Amino acid sequence: MEPEAGDGPSDGADDADGDTVDTTDTRGTGSPLADRWTALDRGWQALALGLGIVAAHLAGQAAGLF
Repeated sequence: MEPEAGDGPSDGADDADGDTVDTTDTRGTGSPLADRWTALDRGWQALALGLGIVAAHLAGQAAGLF
């Protein structure tokens, strides 16, 4: 399995199935919420963002804004 184009920088380390893994730790922003967000896989980030948008839209509809 090849690494994805948007995976970011990598130091060339390989995991168990031969994929190149990014071992640089970008966490430590000082915000627990930001640290948790960046620790999530991109798929989970996309799901959470999509659900947040749907929730905001439904809240707007309930309030009569949309």
